[in-house]
Amino acid sequence: MNKSTKKRVTITQVAKYAGVSVGTVSNYLNGTASVSHDRAQRIQKAIDELDYIPDTLASSLRRKDSTAIHILTPHLDSAFYTSTISTLMHCAYKAGYTVHISSYEYSADIEKQQLRALESSKPGTSVIIFNGFDDQTEIRRLAKKQIHVILADRQELPGYTSSVVFDNRRAPFEIVCLLKNRNYKRIGLFTEPTKLQNIHERGEGFIEAMKFFDFSEPEHDVFSRPDLSLDKLKNGYLYMMEILESHKREELPDAWLATSDYLAFGMMRAINEKGYSIPEDFGIIGYDNIEISGYVNPRLTTVEQDQKLFGKTLWSVINEYNKTGKFQNIELPQKIKMRGSC
Repeated sequence: MNKSTKKRVTITQVAKYAGVSVGTVSNYLNGTASVSHDRAQRIQKAIDELDYIPDTLASSLRRKDSTAIHILTPHLDSAFYTSTISTLMHCAYKAGYTVHISSYEYSADIEKQQLRALESSKPGTSVIIFNGFDDQTEIRRLAKKQIHVILADRQELPGYTSSVVFDNRRAPFEIVCLLKNRNYKRIGLFTEPTKLQNIHERGEGFIEAMKFFDFSEPEHDVFSRPDLSLDKLKNGYLYMMEILESHKREELPDAWLATSDYLAFGMMRAINEKGYSIPEDFGIIGYDNIEISGYVNPRLTTVEQDQKLFGKTLWSVINEYNKTGKFQNIELPQKIKMRGSC
């Protein structure tokens, strides 16, 4: 039977499967009384095998929700994430919540370790995952323990999470259209590896747009290497220097979309140092519209993602869930901030 049409598993069925009382299952889920290690293992096995998801609204009416928020971010050295998180923290602290922040350092293994560690959190705890890798198993386990998972800048896992996303395919499409209308003949994508969901979507959006507008072999104009995730500014600069030193001007795209503003800044420095001009020789567009993008020379054209709105929306999703037990999935707008780099 299709999972979407399967009848919801009840707590009574979990108790019967585990060979314990309904009250024992309730104590295990809500942390209201201690449960022996053996019984806890049997209950968790029943939850996993039956694919049981607790009734979060009913349980929230029986207990005080946790006021803890755990945030997992790819990296702490990011103006985009720190600005978003700062806004969220301001809202959370005013409401009496505590906020814990950790970084998984662009590592799928570290992210999974951190998610598994959070399984011991109090029911009602909120866990925000910015981007993330192939972590659906860990997310489902958290949801079954009544931990509210919010996916930030990545698509929801239906029935298990809330999400706050940007349309990362649409903006690259609009950028390719813009650059084509400005008579750029060849467009390159300068990107960190696409394992993170939002970067993957930007790459897919770029390729789809290039094919739609009849650019030939767009895959050949995707420039990427693993170290671009770790130090975008420095490694973006070094990689662009290598590209410029190993190619003639006419062998390269005359316009570039970078998947972050930091990568764009590194590109711009390399282009200037090699004696080229922006936008006369190369047009450059970044992504995120962090504050400094409006102060470099030339000022960077970029995709604006409102970080304050992002943080406030994440907070509203947490607040609504703790009132109603309902998941929310919200898409925020993006727009191209036109400046002087293209």
